[in-house]
Amino acid sequence: MDELLLILTPRDVERALAERLREARRSRGFTQAELASRSGVSVATIARLERSGQGQLSSFVRLCAALDRLDDFQALLKPPPPRSMDELRRLSGP
Repeated sequence: MDELLLILTPRDVERALAERLREARRSRGFTQAELASRSGVSVATIARLERSGQGQLSSFVRLCAALDRLDDFQALLKPPPPRSMDELRRLSGP
């Protein structure tokens, strides 16, 4: 079976994060002003992040915390699985 190869650009990821942030806010029933109050991030920053996905990582993390979505970060940049038994032994320690 051929695997579908999906190639994302940084801009694609920014747009996807912008949409997911907006959806998460709306699913909680928050306005941008309510989320700003809960997160300490300005309404202008929230609007920019939701529109373009561009902003500071610290603002994005604070918004995710206010939306109870910090657990989602567990899957990001996790270490790759060991490629061999020797590598697994080295990672496990003595």
